[in-house]
Amino acid sequence: MNTISNKIQETFADYAICKDRAAYGLFAGRNLPTFVKDYILNRFSKGEERDEDGIREYLAAKMPRNSDSLMMRLLEGENVNITTRIVVKTKLDDGMVAFMLPDLNITANMFIQPKVLADNKADLVDGENWGNITMQYMPPEGRKKGYVLMTSYKSFNPYKNLDFEDFISKRELFSTEEWIDVLLTTMGYTPDSFDTLESKFAMITRLLPAIEPNVNFIELGPKSSGKSYTYNNLSQYFRMISGKCTRAQLIYNHATKQYGAIKNHDLIVFDEVSTLSFDDRTGELQGFLKSYLEAGNASLSNIKIVSSCGLGLAGNIALTEDMQPVNEDFQSILPDIFRSSAMMDRFHLFIPGWKLPKISEGQIYYGWAIDAEVFSEYLHYMRTETYSQNIFDELVMYDKKTAYVRHAKSVRKIATAYCKLLFPHIKSLDEMSVEDLNIFKKLYTEYCLLPAIEARSYIYEQCKLVDGEYKHNTMPEFTIPDNEEPTDVEEPTAVDQSDEVGEDDQTVGVN
Repeated sequence: MNTISNKIQETFADYAICKDRAAYGLFAGRNLPTFVKDYILNRFSKGEERDEDGIREYLAAKMPRNSDSLMMRLLEGENVNITTRIVVKTKLDDGMVAFMLPDLNITANMFIQPKVLADNKADLVDGENWGNITMQYMPPEGRKKGYVLMTSYKSFNPYKNLDFEDFISKRELFSTEEWIDVLLTTMGYTPDSFDTLESKFAMITRLLPAIEPNVNFIELGPKSSGKSYTYNNLSQYFRMISGKCTRAQLIYNHATKQYGAIKNHDLIVFDEVSTLSFDDRTGELQGFLKSYLEAGNASLSNIKIVSSCGLGLAGNIALTEDMQPVNEDFQSILPDIFRSSAMMDRFHLFIPGWKLPKISEGQIYYGWAIDAEVFSEYLHYMRTETYSQNIFDELVMYDKKTAYVRHAKSVRKIATAYCKLLFPHIKSLDEMSVEDLNIFKKLYTEYCLLPAIEARSYIYEQCKLVDGEYKHNTMPEFTIPDNEEPTDVEEPTAVDQSDEVGEDDQTVGVN
């Protein structure tokens, strides 16, 4: 692991931090996601030197653990400014929008100033948010009880304006397998703890809905495979919903005239799907979700929603001693609202969680890694990139006249997402020599196209189990013809500077 750690430090010096047990020990007792911890470490670090006293002072001032001392400061008339996790909840009875500080166990008599709400409609939606807030105490007046008022809010996104083209250019200094290891370290996992490349690949597949818009997925597997850890910790643009989901929380709140989570996030993951429920007595929500999963837009109660947010279902299933699913019909554990072939068909890919290792202390990565908050913003930035989609269209051939449209659309979307994730530095095929292009085609087939076909095939097999009609909707045959015609472009210089070059990356400018 020293090799990949050192290479990350050398290559991504401006975007990387050194993670070690002592550093993370500074956050003991605080329920902070990885992207917040990494931001704080980066802010108070220079290389491997770290201002631990500065971190402690920052945490004490901006992220207090003691609710009593915080409330005392408010009672004494202080305007308190902190960076924190907040939960927003519309209170119809009070006609106001409330907020809570769950990490401090403060859940009552806290409200958001209407102007603050109006200025931050895209961020202060019902549910969990991260940001910097200022609060003041409003004393009782007559029969009106005292309460805490949020008077300012700033969303947590410190790296929004980074030069990500510079970040992308550094990718070509790594072989493909090295880059997969970089992704794993950024997610917080030790690459050596994965037994196979297949298990590594299953883990990084969780990033596809973050880097490509409107990717819908299902992940089912054993307990302790890190689903909640990944989706709760890596990015503020992710949102996990469990328990009961309401239309106001997900789509639109008519009382506050605010859009719900689906409008303001890159990815929503419905967690613990076997116990998930929806308030959908009229069936309108199911109709909305069916349309949204298909096209990324839908209407509900005269409210039109257009969003790039992907939707995911995550949960646990029973496995045999050989770590294979006991029941081949995965739909049986899904909520009723998703339990049909028509709904299943609208999901693009399936992540087989049984291919992942159970997460233990030995899997947690320590060493140099890309700052998780930087990486979160990078994934968000890449969602609008289109050249990877063009690469699919130029490389991949299939019979467009006969191909079942949802299979073709899904494979194209998944392969595009893999290409963004693994080969962001490849922006045009026209600039490659014949030799480099043929090598890239082999890489694209192995790391993008074939995994995309497999991920979609899981969905197809589930549809066939419950609906015989799908046996006629066979998977198209996708091919990538070899390139034999010479180009006028000079062969690029090799750029992989590592000592260990993978067999798929030898002596060419395609990694």
